[in-house]
Amino acid sequence: MTDDWSFDNLSSRGDTYCEYPTYIKHWEEATDQGWKIKILTENGLHIFNCKWKDYKRPSALSKKNSCPHN
Repeated sequence: MTDDWSFDNLSSRGDTYCEYPTYIKHWEEATDQGWKIKILTENGLHIFNCKWKDYKRPSALSKKNSCPHN
């Protein structure tokens, strides 16, 4: 993998890049199918649902796991 983070290189690989200059706080939450990442900025809340393609947790979560450093 290359370290070239230019927009043209990212676009050709199908990757995306976002920058949040008004970042306030973030949370990571475990779900049955992956992770939910929430980023709070001065402009609002951005939510990313990261789901595994071919995997689901084998048992229910006992509690909602949040990011330990928040």
